[in-house]
Amino acid sequence: MPLRNRRLRPLLLVGTLVLAGLCAAPPAAWAMLSSTTRVVLQKGRHYVPTDLFLRRGDTITLRNEDSSQTHHAFIEADRFSFDAGDQEPGTETRLVLAEAGDFVIQCGIHPKMKLTIHVQ
Repeated sequence: MPLRNRRLRPLLLVGTLVLAGLCAAPPAAWAMLSSTTRVVLQKGRHYVPTDLFLRRGDTITLRNEDSSQTHHAFIEADRFSFDAGDQEPGTETRLVLAEAGDFVIQCGIHPKMKLTIHVQ
């Protein structure tokens, strides 16, 4: 067997095992592979947008676009909670949506700031 083919054997074996694993993966694993990231702006004491429709496994990036205001995003729900802590201007926080349902992200500093997320 030529030397070139001997070097390819381990690579082909790994590729075959990866494909076999993907074929056997449950639907939830496929959903995680196709997850998306949505950017939500915190600006002028508002979330932009104010409503999001997402899937489990998707990620929200909360970006504080205000030049001088600190925000404090949080979720309090029966099955799911999240607390970003204080977010200084220009910073980002990421939230992975692991639970299905409807949730409201609020700001602990600006109580009128609300973002409703619908997770399938």
